[in-house]
Amino acid sequence: MSRVLVVNPPNEPYTDRSLLIEPIDVLTIASHVKSLGNEVRVVDMDVKQRTPESISTELDQFNPDFTVVPFDYHIPLFRHEAISGVNRIARIADSTGSRVILGGRTPKHYGEMFLDGTHGVIISGEMEPALTELLDNEWSDKSLEGVTGVIYKSNGRLHRTTPRKERFDLNQLPIPDRSLVDMKDYIDVRTLLSSRGCVEKCGFCPVPEFWGHWKKRDPIKVVDEIEYLANEFGAQKILFLDDHATVDRKRMITISDEIVRRGIETMLGCLSTVSRYDPEMIQSMHQAGFRWIHYGAEMASQKVLDYMNKGITVDEMKEAIVGTRKAGMRVRTSWIFDAPQADEKALDDTLSLILETEPEEIRAHYLTLRAGTPFERQAESRGKSSLPIQYIHSGSPHSSFDTLSPEKVLEKVGNLTDELQNRGYMVVRDPSQFRVFNGDNNSDARVISFCPLRYGIGWRR
Repeated sequence: MSRVLVVNPPNEPYTDRSLLIEPIDVLTIASHVKSLGNEVRVVDMDVKQRTPESISTELDQFNPDFTVVPFDYHIPLFRHEAISGVNRIARIADSTGSRVILGGRTPKHYGEMFLDGTHGVIISGEMEPALTELLDNEWSDKSLEGVTGVIYKSNGRLHRTTPRKERFDLNQLPIPDRSLVDMKDYIDVRTLLSSRGCVEKCGFCPVPEFWGHWKKRDPIKVVDEIEYLANEFGAQKILFLDDHATVDRKRMITISDEIVRRGIETMLGCLSTVSRYDPEMIQSMHQAGFRWIHYGAEMASQKVLDYMNKGITVDEMKEAIVGTRKAGMRVRTSWIFDAPQADEKALDDTLSLILETEPEEIRAHYLTLRAGTPFERQAESRGKSSLPIQYIHSGSPHSSFDTLSPEKVLEKVGNLTDELQNRGYMVVRDPSQFRVFNGDNNSDARVISFCPLRYGIGWRR
C-alpha cells in the first residue's frame, strides 16, 4: 500500500467560489487509487485558495509516496498562467522524494513546461490504467519504457512511450468518494461523469484528440450514482459534466426511464450538441427531471460551421434551441463571436438568431487556442501561437485568424448586449456577480455572460 496525495492545483487567479463545483475529475482519479488499496488524501488548492508553495504542509503531514496532479483533465476552468504553479508543486513534491505524476490535455502537449526541474511522469491520456502501473513501478528508465502512454525525462531529454491502445472500461470505476473533500466548499450543484470523449470533431476543441473516442458507463450504474447523490447529499441539482452526454439516444432514454422507475426526485442538467437533438429523447429526459441543457452553437453561419467542422446546420441549431425550450428546459448556448472565416454577415446572422430564439443563458466566447486542437496547430503554422492558452474562455477577440477586426466584433457584440439588457437579461462580466444566485428564487433569470457561467441558475421543477 502506498500513500498518494491527489492535488487539484490553484488557478491563477483563483476561481471565484461562486462558480466552483466539486472537482469530479480529481475525485474520480483519487477514488480509483483508493479502490486499489492505497491511502489517499485530496487537497483542493483552488477552492481553499492556497499558494503552490503551501503544498509543503501537505507533504510534511502526509509524507506521500506519490503526488498526483491532474491539470486540464476534464474541467476546463484553468488559465494558462496556472501552469507555473503546477510546475512549482511538482518541484516541491519531487524535492521531498515523493514521485510526481501529472496528467491532462495541456501536459500531454507541453511536457517540457510541466517536467522542468523534476523527475516526474506525465500520463498522456486517461489516467487510471497508466496510474495503476506507475504506482507499482520502480521508475527506472527501463521500467518506464514498458508503461504505455507516458512521458518522462531521461538524460535531459523528453521521452514518449507508445500510446496506450487498450480501452479502459469505465464501469470498473467506483462511485467517486466525495468525503475526500469538504462538500460545503462548493455550490449547490452535484456533478457526475457518465461518459468520456465526444463523437464530434470541432476544430477548436481538444476533447476528441485527447480521449480518442467516446465511451460510456452502464445506464444502471449512472442512475445508481444519481440515487446515491440524492440520498446521501440531498442533491436537488445534479449535472452530467460529460463533454457530450447524449451521444447515445437510447442510452439517455434508458437512464431517464430508470430515474422515473425508481422515483428519484431531483433536477438534472447536461451538456449536449445540436447534432443529437431528438424530441422524443428530450421529452423522456424532462419527465425524469432534466431541466437544463447546454448546446455549443458557435455561429449561425453555414460557412463558418463547416470550417469549424461542427457537423450541423443553422436550421438544426434553431430547431434544437426552440424545441428544447418548448419542452420545458432551460437552454444555455455558447457562441464564438470571432470564429475563423466569420465575416460581417456571419456575425450579424448569429446575433439575429440569438435575439430570435432567446435562450435563457448565453455564453459569449472569443476564440481560445487550446492544446492539441486543429486550430492551435493552424495558428502555430502561421507563427501566431507561442503559448498554450489553457483557459476555455477568452476575454477578447483573437487575432490569429483572418476574420473581422476585434474592434468590429466588440462593436456588434456590444449592440447585442445592449438589446439583451433591454429585454431583461443580466449582463455578467465577472464571476463574483453570480453570488446573487445563491438560492432558488431565480427561476426566470436570463443571463449573457462574458466569463465562466455558474451552473444551476433558474432550475425549477
